[in-house]
Amino acid sequence: MIGLSLQQDSRVRSNRARFLALFLAISVINHGLYYPQDWLVFGFVISFYVIASHWIERFKFGSGNYFTLGLTDALMLVMLILSGLGIVHPVKAADGFMEALHWGIFWLTYRLGIRISSDQKTKEKLLNYIEWLAIAVAMMGWVPWVGQVAGRLSSVFGYPNAMAAFLGAVLLLNPQRKLAQILLVISLLATGSRAGVGLFVVIFMGQKFILSRQAGAIRKPILGSGNYLRRLWLIGLVISGIVLIILNNRAAWENLTTWDISSSSWQERLVYFKDGIRLAWDARGLPQAGGWLAFPTVQHFPYWTADPHSSFIHILLNQGVLGILCVGTWGSLWLAQAWKTWREKRKFYKTGVEYLGNKAEIQVWAALLFLGLHSLVDADFSFGSLGCLFWLLFGSLQKFDPHPRSFYSKRTWTQSISNQVMMVFSCLLCFVCGSLLFNPTYIEKERTWNAYAVQWSERDSERSISFWDKSLIWDQTQSSTRQKRAEHLLKHGKIISGLVAVEEVLKWQPFNIEAYEWAQSVVWDAAEVQRGTNPETANRLYRWVEEVPNNIDERVKGLTSTERLLWQGHQAFSPSPHILLLAEYARQRQLTQLLFKT
Repeated sequence: MIGLSLQQDSRVRSNRARFLALFLAISVINHGLYYPQDWLVFGFVISFYVIASHWIERFKFGSGNYFTLGLTDALMLVMLILSGLGIVHPVKAADGFMEALHWGIFWLTYRLGIRISSDQKTKEKLLNYIEWLAIAVAMMGWVPWVGQVAGRLSSVFGYPNAMAAFLGAVLLLNPQRKLAQILLVISLLATGSRAGVGLFVVIFMGQKFILSRQAGAIRKPILGSGNYLRRLWLIGLVISGIVLIILNNRAAWENLTTWDISSSSWQERLVYFKDGIRLAWDARGLPQAGGWLAFPTVQHFPYWTADPHSSFIHILLNQGVLGILCVGTWGSLWLAQAWKTWREKRKFYKTGVEYLGNKAEIQVWAALLFLGLHSLVDADFSFGSLGCLFWLLFGSLQKFDPHPRSFYSKRTWTQSISNQVMMVFSCLLCFVCGSLLFNPTYIEKERTWNAYAVQWSERDSERSISFWDKSLIWDQTQSSTRQKRAEHLLKHGKIISGLVAVEEVLKWQPFNIEAYEWAQSVVWDAAEVQRGTNPETANRLYRWVEEVPNNIDERVKGLTSTERLLWQGHQAFSPSPHILLLAEYARQRQLTQLLFKT
């Protein structure tokens, strides 16, 4: 019976690596786990697996491994809570729920990594599966109709820099197959990602330096005399990759070789950081659900994307200053501990087994450092597959010594409570993801309030406005709802609040000429209604209509030289003929306005 139980447990451990690799593959194939629907599906599947695997091991084998909660678990819980607190004053409340879901999934992924931390064979199998997954992603990237964006490899991610982060991390894990290394390095270069390639080269060199220092502390036969000659393949690899990219991926090569600090890409990053800090200041450093979506309200020129592409800015806006402090403190403590452990270990290498074991740890730490630093400047963990890979690897590094316990044996309080917490959380996550997949309107309350506002618009103006106000508090990014609310206010004679509502629409769409045309038209209509009964009010509205072309021109005149460089189409941003014509009509209307009768 004991032998049968051990054999079954061994099979479970082997299957665990396959399941983890399968989950990672699902996250990568689904656009790198970027879109909300993909997050919900992945959250449901992985939480269901945690629940099922726990009960199978508990009842079928009569034993289970229990791990106490630690510093990283506390970080995950705090970030999850801060994501929820951001809903108190959101930019978009649904984004706060998604942020909490992100951290919940990362927490489960980390705990799954811990479950294999004591099994070296399982970790080796997992790394082997990850290598094959990277090979598949790289090969799909070379298919013309699947994986290229503007001549740069992006594969299933749809974004070259996200692919570069994934391939760079896998390369630092030191794939065993030489052909795989060649394919991955060439594919990494073909992404044209300067941050990805630059960070990879720096961390790879640091990794090799540390390993060479350790290798010098043990006997030479372990290294092998042929190792120096084998390194020559790197030179051929780099040369062949550069030639291939120059011939077939010219755009990627041009982007890769543009390292001027004054280039538009670097300047765009600086603008994102500056505007992100400004948004955080306006929010007083508090958590704000969907805080990163408020970029249109502070930008001086249109970005090519509103996503800040930085985990620092993303956390600062969504979890606030407290979130940044928590992540910074956690990262500093772990880096200090890792450095201290390495310094102590390197003094005691006596055998090749010890060297190879520590070598694998250094390779994993290098991949983690690469993913962490890369997320600060591009392709942050909004691409969930990168976050899942990070936390899975980090969990597998933890030094736990699990003690199998009988199902009927007495457990310590800390082991029992930690296991119960993870089970309750997994059940909750599974229920929430399943519910939202079945009915997304649970967190999209703005749709219901908008429908009620339309229903009451003719019968009860005040009630209709209150529903629109609730909807906009829940999701401030709704441009169409803001327009309907502004039209309703002006139609019912609420001129001051109506003008404020119109200006709010333009605040969220500052570079949309069609929005200016709409705003000018609705204010003109309101002025025409007021013309006969309230001449002064009508004149005020006419002046507003007349000033629209000047407001548009002012946005271009106030640009700095750098902002003009980044906004290549600034010369085309000018009042349309419709705007100019209506402004002229408004000027003439003021000249012919009827005087008040006395």
